[in-house]
Amino acid sequence: MVKFDFNLAPKEAIKYLQNKGYKLSFDYNEIQKAAHHKSFTVAKITRLDLLHDVFTSLDDSLKTGKHFDDFKKEIVPTLQKKGWWGKQDIINPRTGEVKTIDIGSRRLKNIYDTNMRVSYAQARHKQMRALPLSVYWRYQSALLESTRDKHAAMHGTIKHRDDSWWNTNYPPNGWGCKCKVTARSLKEIEKKGWKIEKGSSSNIASKDWDYNVGDTSKVSQLSKIDLDKSLSTLSTLKSIKKDSYKNLSEKELESKFYKTMGIKEGEIFIDKVNDPMIIDKSLFLSASGHSKIKKQNRHLYLDEIAKTIKEPHEIYLEFDVGKITGEKRVLKKMFRYLNDDGKQRALLVIFEYLKDKTQGVSAYYVKEATQVNKRRFEKLIYKKED
Repeated sequence: MVKFDFNLAPKEAIKYLQNKGYKLSFDYNEIQKAAHHKSFTVAKITRLDLLHDVFTSLDDSLKTGKHFDDFKKEIVPTLQKKGWWGKQDIINPRTGEVKTIDIGSRRLKNIYDTNMRVSYAQARHKQMRALPLSVYWRYQSALLESTRDKHAAMHGTIKHRDDSWWNTNYPPNGWGCKCKVTARSLKEIEKKGWKIEKGSSSNIASKDWDYNVGDTSKVSQLSKIDLDKSLSTLSTLKSIKKDSYKNLSEKELESKFYKTMGIKEGEIFIDKVNDPMIIDKSLFLSASGHSKIKKQNRHLYLDEIAKTIKEPHEIYLEFDVGKITGEKRVLKKMFRYLNDDGKQRALLVIFEYLKDKTQGVSAYYVKEATQVNKRRFEKLIYKKED
């Protein structure tokens, strides 16, 4: 029988959580079932910097075996500082819908328990699949007063691990579900006089949980694009049409950029991770407030800059200290890669998370191959599907 120490996280549980990307969601069901294996999300969090704060606290709790009370003690001051605590009106950036929610200990407990249990469930599943003899899995309900009747009814049920029932009923099978699975050999089962269930069984998972919570074998883990291997599939530098931008004024260039983006200046654009950002001339302004849209010929790549925001190849979060304010800040770096006669090139667009908005910092063409990879660091949160 496989046993886990829930005070000491297995490496696979840690790896599972750390390999997730990020995706913002207004409602939990915006990210469906197995898609949760790929993306970390918390319903009603609509800023990536705040989502990252929650993620890092959970990651640290998983690695160090912190219980909920310690997790809560550490994360609450951050949530309060950023205004995600108590009774809050949360706006859906896509529709403008407003929902009033109460953010407190109960919601935090749900976030903590869900992520911890799913991470352990995935690690347990992988470890049990690796056992050559223990091919029979036994469903174990917590049998608590709060246990759902359907879950309690399945307690002790034994099925082969390849039985299709596990595809939609591997626990957790609902919010707050504390059921688990143990792996058993045929010899163990016969010794205890247990019965193997070979027929069909009713599904017990709630609608949000009727997928294999433990199986990530068909889910690609988030990892950096191997640019050396991908060069042949990338757009080439020669394919970029730059002539149409050469003689335009700064005002005309800005107008053309917004047209390519499909928005008006100052409007909100929602990117691939559902992050709402203000798109305006701040992308092309220096710290002194002067236009830099033509500096280093970046205006020749305006179409590619727009594509980088709309269809990035990768997105990273970077954390540094602002040169002017001296305060910690969170930057989002969006990359789109190019092939220049077998050499790596990139378009890079940078946004910063300010107190009340996410705004552009810069956008430019990275001309040196050595500089491309130097900028690809810290937390990878998105990679374009192959």
